[in-house]
Amino acid sequence: MFRPVKLFRVTIQVPDKYMSQVLGILGDFKLLHLININETQLGKLGYVAGVRTDLLNRYEKVLERVSRLVRELEISEPVPPLPRAPRPEKDIYEMEERLSGIEEEVSSYLAEGKRAEKELKKKQELISRLSLLEPAGIDFSRLSALRFVYCTFGMLPAENLDRLEESLSDIHHSLVKISEQKDRLVMAAFCLKQDKDVLDRALRSAFFQELEIPPGLSGPVSQVIKEFQEELPGLEEKARAAQEAKEEFRSRFSQTLLLLREQAYVARILLKAQARFGKIDHTYLLTGWLPVHLYERLRDSIMKATDGQAIVDKVDPEDIREVREGIIKIPILFNNPLLIRPFEKLTSLYGTPSYQEVEPTVFLALSFVLLFGMMFGDVGHGLVLFLAGLYIFRRLYRYMDYGIILMECGVSSALFGILYGSVFGLEDIIPALWLHPMKDINRFMMVSAAIGVGMISLGLILNLINIFRRKKYAELLSAGGLVGALLYWLLAGLAIRYVLSGPPAPIEINIAKAVSGLLLLIMIVERPLRALMKRRKARSKGIKPAQQAGLGTMILESVIEALDSVLRFLANTVSFVRVAAFALTHAALFVGVFSIADMVSHGSGSGVPYYLTLVIGNLVIIILEGMVVSIQTIRLEYYEFFSKFFRGGGEPFQPIVARESEESS
Repeated sequence: MFRPVKLFRVTIQVPDKYMSQVLGILGDFKLLHLININETQLGKLGYVAGVRTDLLNRYEKVLERVSRLVRELEISEPVPPLPRAPRPEKDIYEMEERLSGIEEEVSSYLAEGKRAEKELKKKQELISRLSLLEPAGIDFSRLSALRFVYCTFGMLPAENLDRLEESLSDIHHSLVKISEQKDRLVMAAFCLKQDKDVLDRALRSAFFQELEIPPGLSGPVSQVIKEFQEELPGLEEKARAAQEAKEEFRSRFSQTLLLLREQAYVARILLKAQARFGKIDHTYLLTGWLPVHLYERLRDSIMKATDGQAIVDKVDPEDIREVREGIIKIPILFNNPLLIRPFEKLTSLYGTPSYQEVEPTVFLALSFVLLFGMMFGDVGHGLVLFLAGLYIFRRLYRYMDYGIILMECGVSSALFGILYGSVFGLEDIIPALWLHPMKDINRFMMVSAAIGVGMISLGLILNLINIFRRKKYAELLSAGGLVGALLYWLLAGLAIRYVLSGPPAPIEINIAKAVSGLLLLIMIVERPLRALMKRRKARSKGIKPAQQAGLGTMILESVIEALDSVLRFLANTVSFVRVAAFALTHAALFVGVFSIADMVSHGSGSGVPYYLTLVIGNLVIIILEGMVVSIQTIRLEYYEFFSKFFRGGGEPFQPIVARESEESS
């Protein structure tokens, strides 16, 4: 939990005739982080395997066909888990055959349903347009008999009528108002056929929207509408039958199509992964990082699938020279329990820890929940957050991690609400088991500062652990190492001594001054001394040292850095007082909400307006202040805690399927 999953570097050599089965096995295991063969000596020699483009294209077509059917059948169910990863060369035939059978049964019904729905929609829209002309009693037979007159129907903004009349003053025309729809006029416009272009230009400039009336209509408009309406039941029946067939197909084939789509997608990913493999003659070679506990199973599965003709080797990272020298990075695979795992996203936002660093997610999770609860303590609000998180966890699988975080923060808020005696801002329902933020301000600020001292101290301890793991012992003398930690603990101890039992004795102050001065002196001189020793060592080996700043400049820089570190320690500790400040803000907002509710209800303290205001006010507090408190908590974690020990620079572990899916998207 405090370290990433231990990995082996695995190298696999497989005859090309077994490559499809091995790809399927890698898909089953998932947890293999491929190393691109181009990054190895084989890649530099040109032994890079090519992708089977013919097979890949077949899977691309299958994926396209399946996706089209999923869209047309409107399948929105969650994707079922694959029983096993596909074997690309073998499974393509069965997949194509199954897909063709479904298409043969479904396609004709879908096409017929589309035609019926399109024709029904077209007829309904036409009836709607013709209904606008019905008040004028238009007779299309008489209109079609006009030899020298051009006629068009449409809708015109009422304020543009005068401008349109003016623009048509030079031609013979007639504008007939049929009806009025809000601020638009249903119009018939007439002119001589020889002036058609002039009329059309004028209508367009007046934002005239033409009613698209198909040619060939005959008889009175009411009769035409009636004939079209008589056609609607037949079209509706066809569309209904097509919809019922679609629903039947959806229930029969949804799981099959989703599985086919997932199989095609995974097969495409595995085939593209071959671009990372090496190939010598008829043998494929691939290498990557695998969790230690999966090695035996992977080796046995590959040996069984290849009749013992494969070679599977493992190498411990400690035995790889490039890893020891920092040339190759070991990817980081987090290893946290379910309730801690969602916070890995927050850790990754700051950076990916290196393989030698302490994995800080568990500390982030515990302190995040603690700080959030302290700043947002209320039983009612905590319950609302918990229920919102529970809904997300159960219904929105994609955002399940955020649901878990919300539930945990809700529980923390409710617990601190019990300690504060606050239920939706009401402090007379349950007694406070600890303190009231508005009444015990000084005490709360001291507690917040104490939490700051604890978190910063934890960060310094974790940094010391990281220094020993990286074997960078010289950093122990720096501001971020043991010397800086001792100085901080000395100053923090004096502050705690002052708060608990009054001013320190003169001898204590003198000892503190002497020790502080010694620690500051070490912090100041350690870097110049290391630079001088490095320069002398280089000269003893006959190597000309690189150009560096002078001794005086280095000492001045060290003095500034030492003072900056001390001030930063102080600022980081004081920054945690914002925990108390936001808890006070949370309580003060309740006072504001109750005051507004009293004003709305004219001081009655009851009635619908009063309780409605309380509900709206609480919702606003939960949403807006919840976001602000979350941001402030993350800020404290990143800038005051992580900055003490987190160096980052690691490479995230990317399983073969996830890695390729990201690249293909």
